[in-house]
Amino acid sequence: MDNIKPVRIRFLDTNKFSEVIVPTSIKKGDFIVIESEKGHELVLVMGNCVYTDDTKNYQFIRKATKEDIVIFDKHEEEAQEFLNICKEESEKLGLKMNLLKSYIPLNRTKALFYYTAENRVDFRELVKIMAKRIKMRIEMRQVGVRDGVQIAGAVGVCGHQCCCNLFLDKFENISVEILTEQNLPPTPTKFTGVCGRLMCCLTFEKETYSIKNDLPEIESVIEIEGKPYTVKMYDFIGEKVIVADEEGNLRDITFTQLESMNLLKPKGCGSCNGCANH
Repeated sequence: MDNIKPVRIRFLDTNKFSEVIVPTSIKKGDFIVIESEKGHELVLVMGNCVYTDDTKNYQFIRKATKEDIVIFDKHEEEAQEFLNICKEESEKLGLKMNLLKSYIPLNRTKALFYYTAENRVDFRELVKIMAKRIKMRIEMRQVGVRDGVQIAGAVGVCGHQCCCNLFLDKFENISVEILTEQNLPPTPTKFTGVCGRLMCCLTFEKETYSIKNDLPEIESVIEIEGKPYTVKMYDFIGEKVIVADEEGNLRDITFTQLESMNLLKPKGCGSCNGCANH
């Protein structure tokens, strides 16, 4: 165990991340060859990591050689040709699928084709045609629209490379309720990414807004220093609530102050807010 360590790796076909155990001599930025269910793959080492249940899913073969890099680049060019052929044949067959990428492992075990589709696609005839044309075993892999952007890459509305393509290793379930939680306008179209789904970055501050469940509700009345105040607004960025006295004068109360005054809801409390009125 002293001569090996777990590292985080990135697959070059899907841009997804995983872990593998390697010799301690392997460092960040190295290319290594591993064995996966797809065959022998060239992957990029992102850095050290901790052991997880996924760490032993792949077997380290060797640190990549110059020959491995040359073969990978050659296969990428060949895979692009295969992709163009596959698009041509799928159009002839009238298949409703968006072909994204073709990939050939180092040991040429198969040619993989990644695609998105709204419905199930019967690609059996396409596979037969492709196998005859390129003389290789064919594997079609349907992926979700988010996975599609992760594979193909894109620029988001923020002007930066999409998070899924840059660093995300898993996708969170995102519903329109998250807009309400973050006091955002309930217009999903304004917060839709290039994949057509709600933007992944909406979840980045999810924990920041989790305290909302503990705060006195809007328009509820709380007592501060013997005077009644009505809760008017939450300011999650400033970590405070804005309250108004009976004359309408506004005052800021930090979350910390609310906690010290026992004005936060007890854990497991419902939404009646009755305790905040006492």
